[in-house]
Amino acid sequence: MRDTSIVPSVMFHTVGLESKPWVWSHISESVDNFEHKLKLLKKYKFNAVTWAELYSYMAGELELPANSIFLTFDDGYLDNWVYIYPLLKKYGMKGTIFVNPDFVDPETTPRANLEDVWAGEVNKSDLFIDGFLSWEEMRQMESSGVIDIQSHAKTHTWYFTGPEVVDLHYKKAIDDHPWLAWNLFPDQKSFYLRDDQQSLVQEGYPVLEHKKSLVAKRFFPDENQLHKVIEHVQAIGTQSYLSQRNWQEKIGAFMRAEFGKEQIDGHYESDEEQVERIYQELAESKATIEKHLGKTVDYICWPGGGNDQIVQDMAVKAGYKSWTLGSQDLSSYRNKPLSNPQYIKRIGSETKLEFRGRIYGYGSNFSFLLRVLGHQNSTFHSYQYKAYKLVRLIGSYLGLK
Repeated sequence: MRDTSIVPSVMFHTVGLESKPWVWSHISESVDNFEHKLKLLKKYKFNAVTWAELYSYMAGELELPANSIFLTFDDGYLDNWVYIYPLLKKYGMKGTIFVNPDFVDPETTPRANLEDVWAGEVNKSDLFIDGFLSWEEMRQMESSGVIDIQSHAKTHTWYFTGPEVVDLHYKKAIDDHPWLAWNLFPDQKSFYLRDDQQSLVQEGYPVLEHKKSLVAKRFFPDENQLHKVIEHVQAIGTQSYLSQRNWQEKIGAFMRAEFGKEQIDGHYESDEEQVERIYQELAESKATIEKHLGKTVDYICWPGGGNDQIVQDMAVKAGYKSWTLGSQDLSSYRNKPLSNPQYIKRIGSETKLEFRGRIYGYGSNFSFLLRVLGHQNSTFHSYQYKAYKLVRLIGSYLGLK
């Protein structure tokens, strides 16, 4: 028997970008796949709610219909307006989109979406989704009551955290460090899915140790030494340099000869500067969204799940009431009455099947439904899902489809 008082929260990101040559294409899925998931949720009589409703429900201040569900969408991709919003409306669902103000598109006219296709005004093939939401698109979604916009912090980036060189930038089919360009040219962040920004960063630019922005203690490398390393690498050719099995030893030897040690000099932000930066990032995101959308922002989803006690303390100081738990945090926690409403537990929407860190296939959308039902403490559905994975694993091992 499943506990329908538990409100599963499902984490989505984007639809329609699954075939794009992009470092995070794995967080996208086809439009048809997403619509099928909505059909299944509707068939099983799930009722989508907002975070404000869920917060009050968990605090014991509001009753929700049995079988409620909280659908969330991270990062504020343009396809959330083009595809996700019309489909949620079609199936009578609600969703919450977490946006980073740094990535908001400056476009002032809403782009065409699926509703325009249904009205016969444009062809589906003409829809454009490589980008991020604009404020006007968010305003229209908010006014419909279908979408609630909340914070995903301001920058959603990575920062250098130490002097060790771990990689070198060069133009490739898929840019695995797009945040280098984001940090160097922040005014171009909203266009990175549309434009190839690899050329904005010099060939051979050293990629130093790094972490997600909210949990990073920033390291600021010496600019002169950075450029000396770049010149050294460019003289040989970045790809040729990286093709050497001992390239890190060679670059270490160069830095030792030039700088007296096998690292790039620099300085760290102080503890006080780190705390203030984190506070400003959280507070500015909240204030910016509130200004543009004319609403109060009470909730935040951590970018990439990156948070710690300092981040949580600064979120409270900035005025947030609640936040999402990271995927590894409090695995047994459930969103239900009299649970702490300051935390929201989410499950991923993906259907990939993994064993010991290896992906051996992708499940059907029914496997997604089993995970949602199992999250409501249903032993039956949890075992069904485990059995499904085992059968697929054996099939993969035997080379079966």
